Amino acid sequence: MADIYHYDKKKEQTMIETDSGKRKKEQFIENLREGDVVNDYFAVKIKNPLKAYKRGTWFSFIATDKTGEISVKFWGGENKDRVKRLHDSFSSGDVVQVRSGNVETYDEKPQISINETVGGIRRCTPSEYDASDFIPALDEDKIKELYETIKKHIKEIKNEQLKNLLSLFFDDPEFVNEYTHSPSAMSHHHNYVGGNLEHAIGVIRLCKNICEMYSGMNRDLLICGAILHDVGKLKEYKYGAAIDKTEEGNFIGHIVMGDRWIKEKIGEIRNNGNEFSKELEMWVSHLVLSHHGRYEFGSPRLPKIVEACVLHYADLMDSQVKNYIQRLEEAKKLTDDKWAFIYDSDAGKNRLIFLGEY
Repeated sequence: MADIYHYDKKKEQTMIETDSGKRKKEQFIENLREGDVVNDYFAVKIKNPLKAYKRGTWFSFIATDKTGEISVKFWGGENKDRVKRLHDSFSSGDVVQVRSGNVETYDEKPQISINETVGGIRRCTPSEYDASDFIPALDEDKIKELYETIKKHIKEIKNEQLKNLLSLFFDDPEFVNEYTHSPSAMSHHHNYVGGNLEHAIGVIRLCKNICEMYSGMNRDLLICGAILHDVGKLKEYKYGAAIDKTEEGNFIGHIVMGDRWIKEKIGEIRNNGNEFSKELEMWVSHLVLSHHGRYEFGSPRLPKIVEACVLHYADLMDSQVKNYIQRLEEAKKLTDDKWAFIYDSDAGKNRLIFLGEY
């Protein structure tokens, strides 16, 4: 078998092949510390363009595995064509093997630095790695438990038209598999297999609590909207060794895609000779199209009925609280200090958070 850690520096690194077969990762990002030498596989989340520096050409990319992400910088020499061939040999979503990378600290964060003279990068084939090493996922037993909760919420809905709509989706085993295993985002919140299912349940629970607090809510409409509000994400995201967006997801987005999908199902109900009122279709559509709440958040419409308002704020709360918890957990992996800076997307800058026990 070829030694995947050995290579002839006189050859192009991008041409190296291995017959060593599938291998599990040993060096996970959450365990990397300054001074470590890295020889392992990583998924490429984002790849940045080539840049010049005083000794040659360099580039960087964000590497991920199921435990987190880290910046990788490749420092090439004066042969720009050689660095460009390496840079062009892999893309976002690929898995690469990093050889002889060094863990350093830059701007108070760990990064992997690779010097062309001693290390390298090689794109890997799917036969060489186990995809479960790269995408974090809920345990299958947990996913089954959460799906049973979804079924209970569906069973509680009394409106027959809404019940028929949900049945058209959830009576399809392929849809159920996608719904229960879809991530909810690439990085912001619930960005793991099963994340969108967990997020939907969080939104449903918040909506139900608000129905208990305020009278006059159309509870069936609101819960149906909570179950289906992110259904378009099943078509917006794809995942293998990394979570990425589909072409349709980039061009159209999950809100419009979800609305179109729901309208298709309503069309099937009517074609089968069953009733689904135009007014109810409009309300369901409005909940989906307005659940981001603001135009600057990518919402095609602003909430115009109270149920749409509730759905928006339930969606926002669940996503923001989960995002905060995830950032907190990530920060605790990087330091033993009681305080750390995390990036606040609303403020557009880092802000201080408390990591200690209380």
